[in-house]
Amino acid sequence: MVFFATFTPTHALEPTEWKNRQPLVVVRPGVLKIALPPETLGLARPGLEDLRLLDPAGREVPFVFTLPTPAVTATTRAPVSFRAVLTDSATQLLLETGTKVPLEIVTLTTPATSFLKAARLEISNDGERWETLAESAVIFRQFGAEELRFDLGSRAASHLRVTVDDTRSRPVPFTSARLQVAGSTPPEVTVPIAVRVVRREEFAGESVFTLDLGGAHVPLASLEIESAEPLFVRTLTFAVRELRDDTAVERTFGSGSIWRVAAEGVPATVSLGVRVRFTSPTRELLLHVANGDSPPLAIQRISARQRPIWLVFHAADPGNFALLTGHPQVSGPRYDLAPLATALRDTPPSDVTPGAAIPNPGYRAPDTLSDTPLRGGALDPAPWGFRKPVQLASAGVQQLELDLDVLARAQRGFADLRLVRDGAQVPYLLERPALSRSSPLTVTAADDPKRPRLSRWQIILPRASLPITRLTLSSSTALFQRRLHLFEKVADERRGETVERPLADAEWSHTPGDVRSLSLGLSSTPAAEMIFLDTDNGDNPPIMLSSIDATYSVARLLFKTEPGPLALYYGNRTAAAPRYDLALVAGQILTAEKSIAALGREEPARTGGWADQALGGARGGILLWGVLALVVIGLLVIVSKLLPKPPISH
Repeated sequence: MVFFATFTPTHALEPTEWKNRQPLVVVRPGVLKIALPPETLGLARPGLEDLRLLDPAGREVPFVFTLPTPAVTATTRAPVSFRAVLTDSATQLLLETGTKVPLEIVTLTTPATSFLKAARLEISNDGERWETLAESAVIFRQFGAEELRFDLGSRAASHLRVTVDDTRSRPVPFTSARLQVAGSTPPEVTVPIAVRVVRREEFAGESVFTLDLGGAHVPLASLEIESAEPLFVRTLTFAVRELRDDTAVERTFGSGSIWRVAAEGVPATVSLGVRVRFTSPTRELLLHVANGDSPPLAIQRISARQRPIWLVFHAADPGNFALLTGHPQVSGPRYDLAPLATALRDTPPSDVTPGAAIPNPGYRAPDTLSDTPLRGGALDPAPWGFRKPVQLASAGVQQLELDLDVLARAQRGFADLRLVRDGAQVPYLLERPALSRSSPLTVTAADDPKRPRLSRWQIILPRASLPITRLTLSSSTALFQRRLHLFEKVADERRGETVERPLADAEWSHTPGDVRSLSLGLSSTPAAEMIFLDTDNGDNPPIMLSSIDATYSVARLLFKTEPGPLALYYGNRTAAAPRYDLALVAGQILTAEKSIAALGREEPARTGGWADQALGGARGGILLWGVLALVVIGLLVIVSKLLPKPPISH
């Protein structure tokens, strides 16, 4: 370790220039290898340029970052031949690999959308003598999740045989397969990280978890769900919030599936972990759990593991070392230790763990949003039609979801939304996440006696002009096939009559064992509060509708505010979208922990304009009396001109 010992810093380090300090207690001297925890990664800059290590005497200690031995990327290839043979009770898939190199995985391809089967995998080097690698392995595709892979365990084979059990369900067509050639994949080293569930929200067909990873820039390796439910299949999607074109949206980083499935003749199989390969740019991670038509999944715990970033250094003496982070301008250190990174890669990890970070003595860590403008320009509410009080649970960064009243009465792009306190605007960010909510609708029969073959229903929406995107229809009728037509009745001003405006058309059918609901996408937003659905039954009995739900997209406002009365104004068809400097700190707003604000009862907005406000607040002062005096003088002048003039004396 002569290289470590002979290092001398080229410049003096001033620890007070760093915002954060983490203790690192070293018991035994020597070469130490530690994994940087999420807190350190989040407090440091993304490239770790500002990370520094001090020894007990306050001297800078050289270090090097090391990564695991890189794996050789595995390649895939198609087999030389693929043949499917149907028997009375099974589908047999025969593959000729065309290679003598070890194989890792074989993945089947099928157009089937829903199935669950048991299968046996065998290998052979001559096509005559077979060795069983897997017996009663489960393969399936259900609700967007699938498992069609077999692990070959780096075995070489000229022939593969997969026998799919068809005794309990009809055969499934398999069209091809892919072979993954074994690469050089060293055992992956990961370390657990604490994940905190900040919030769980239920939306139409999905649950959304807001997770706190403990820090930004964490290289995630896997995420695991704990659920005691006996049977389920769910698709998971991972996303973060970011600003795009002045609107907060979600960026998806990855997806995967979890399941616990079982059926008669098929052994139970469970997979509750999802491998992920991305570095979260923010501390906040959004986890979407797709439920479809199933009830929300009961989840007891969410855990994660990260791919560690190792820091290797030489401790000449035991004592209290310290990690420094949070210098916004310093360049990365140049210790000339890069040649040692490969040699130190296989150094065994130490049991030394950095402690919790504290503000560095002598440095006052600023609130990154302390200079965020809480007030914008003044607003004359006269052109606005409606307002709602905003109910705050606490001060700070807020998340406010728009309700049905606002969605229906505001402009489609929400350009007319204004948050107002004491006559001044409160800057906000508009967030359009990929989320939806559903609302049950009231539906009644509206059949026309003159058209007995036609079934018609009258559907009442919660609000007129509500921007619904989809209707979900359920029926208790077991067997039918119909063409449905959704429309509304609107006035045609040019023709002076009411016309039907089409909104959607779709085919819908029920067969034994397949009684799924119908998702009816709308081509445009209904203008009326009442819409109609009809279908021609032909010579068949009418179908029965059991429920109809409307789906609409979620929109939210993100803002920072202080306690006190706050109102949301909307309903101005001529307003242009506001432009706030808050967009400059969008990153901090999107990742800050947020309080959930709510909207109160709708009320008409003030219609008197600035004059009404000024006079109303004068309370009999100089302004009020001055205006009254001018009015009186004007009236006296008008009266004097209207009175007859006295006759002119001669």
